[in-house]
Amino acid sequence: MSGSVVPATVPLSATGHPLQRAGAWAVAVLAGRRTPGEVSETDLDAVASRLVDDVSAAAVAAKDAPAYDWWKVLFALYPNSKATHSKRPRDRAVLRVAVAEMFAADDMHATCRPCTFCGTRASVVWAKSTLPMFDTNKALNTLPPGVVGWPVCRGCRIAAWALPYGAWVTAGSATVLSCEEEAAERAFSARNVRRAQRIMQLGFGRVPADVRAELVAVRAMRSLRAGLPAASTLWSFKNDNQEPWLRVSRTRRAVPAFLATVEGNAELHRGWRLLEVALTRHDKSGVLVASGPAEVARLLFEAEDGRSRSLLSQLHYVLADSDRHPSTRDRIALTRLAFTYAEEVLGMNPDLKPVATVVADWIEHGSGSPRGRLGEYRTVALSDYKLGVLLVQAHFRLTLDGRPVAAGPKDWEPLIQQRPRAWEQRMLLAATVLQILQERGVAVSDKPESADEEARTEELLEQSMLGHHEDDEMGAV
Repeated sequence: MSGSVVPATVPLSATGHPLQRAGAWAVAVLAGRRTPGEVSETDLDAVASRLVDDVSAAAVAAKDAPAYDWWKVLFALYPNSKATHSKRPRDRAVLRVAVAEMFAADDMHATCRPCTFCGTRASVVWAKSTLPMFDTNKALNTLPPGVVGWPVCRGCRIAAWALPYGAWVTAGSATVLSCEEEAAERAFSARNVRRAQRIMQLGFGRVPADVRAELVAVRAMRSLRAGLPAASTLWSFKNDNQEPWLRVSRTRRAVPAFLATVEGNAELHRGWRLLEVALTRHDKSGVLVASGPAEVARLLFEAEDGRSRSLLSQLHYVLADSDRHPSTRDRIALTRLAFTYAEEVLGMNPDLKPVATVVADWIEHGSGSPRGRLGEYRTVALSDYKLGVLLVQAHFRLTLDGRPVAAGPKDWEPLIQQRPRAWEQRMLLAATVLQILQERGVAVSDKPESADEEARTEELLEQSMLGHHEDDEMGAV
């Protein structure tokens, strides 16, 4: 990973490198400044002093102490550093001196080179032991012959170690946010700085487990003024000696505007909360296993390797789940949420009513029970070929029965081909079919929701989307 080099005229600047940028925002938050560019030399001194204190305390903490959890974070990011190496000094005073040397001012009388990140003059060179995600023991050294490291100025060195404060950290990884709008980056960093304080004081066991990096990022995007369009990227990594990894996921630019639309519309808000409730899971003892708000937030991010669920697919499975029995109002809310996401985020606005009417007519009037035919449709709904076969059967059945056929092969074509956005249209088609059946009163379920279940659901739906306020969630530090 490399970032664009922008010659710095201030002690600290946020560059294009996502890890340096996240660290720069963390420094700004720790210093109480609005942006990294406003950080002064005095601010850097104060932040460096705090880093030295926190790192030293974590490095000598007992394994059953809360501070040891912060050492686990440091070990995941800087596994060969002075503070994490197995042969590190166990005397805090001795270790503090060694850590403080890492953040000493550059010697302008020594040989200086442009900082790897920001381009300002730097006399200190760092390598993989102090820079996260720079080479591994499994990779050949990428440095030129005779070069011992990358030049890094003081501001960027401090930012490199402030990184875990502004990142969403676990005991083995870190996640940082890049966004086209700086306000979202700062909000993400500020929330994580508060969480880092809690981890250092109380350990991971006292940090809420129902929040994920994606949820914090989506909350930050929601705070953008008037749903301003802005793409975001999450960079999750572990700087392990043997098996380092990096995972990248992104949101589309329209996501903040979509969130604003959902929050401002009662029906869409209801659909969102229905999805959050559906994705919330507890174990047999009632302990929360999966947080609905966190799970839905993840659906807005698309993994770079393609291995991610989508909001549309999850809405499809909730609507098609035979164990759920949503009311007409709830099914309409979920369906509208799906179509709004498709239109505002994916740029899709298909007219699926004709084909959906054909399928609904076949389910309602074909041979056998409507419930059985709905089950048959459900098994083929997402397959291009199998859906095409079912549409042919439905067309013949309705025609032989003398019933009107609302759509023909031209209308089917976008749904039965292997082309971009075809699978999304098949999911939207299924949602439309289910809505038509429910509007017609076609009985496809024999287990309606009880009054008590309905009352509990309504109580849950009244809660705000994306969980409760983060200050309530964090509690006192």
